[in-house]
Amino acid sequence: MKKVLTALAVSACLFMTACNDQAQSNLIGVVDIERVMKESTPAESARKHLDEVRTTLQEGYKSLEKEWENAPAADRQKALADGLNVLNRQMAAEEAAANQVVHKLMRDEAQAWVDKNKASFVVLKPNLLASSANIDITSDIIAGMNAKPAQFAKLPTVQISPRDEAKNDKAEPAKKN
Repeated sequence: MKKVLTALAVSACLFMTACNDQAQSNLIGVVDIERVMKESTPAESARKHLDEVRTTLQEGYKSLEKEWENAPAADRQKALADGLNVLNRQMAAEEAAANQVVHKLMRDEAQAWVDKNKASFVVLKPNLLASSANIDITSDIIAGMNAKPAQFAKLPTVQISPRDEAKNDKAEPAKKN
């Protein structure tokens, strides 16, 4: 009988331990990405970086306009449209790169939170239909992100190739009647 009671006690302890481990592994966290993008220092740094990029690209466009100001209208319009397309693509690439930096910091902080709290996972708030406010870890994620510097790419440079006036402004030969 003593062996049966000992076996039951050991089984109960193992069951309680398994339940405790199960409860810890079911922990989840929710992050409000909109709040992260508004309130975190890396997101603010990204906005400032993108403002500087935008200024640089706008100055490049002004240089392009100046370079083509005396060109024939059709050539000028084409050159400006082509230049604007290139600068818009560059701005889109810069925005994507800056967002990647901020999102990587957020993912790293979320993973650190999962590891520290032995949680199962972290989800973004927009992906939830409903959740309890007590699982929102946005403040923890922002605090962790704010403690780390965000490193963005160097500002782009815009180089305008001088237009070849002899090639672009060829005079049409006079037509003979």
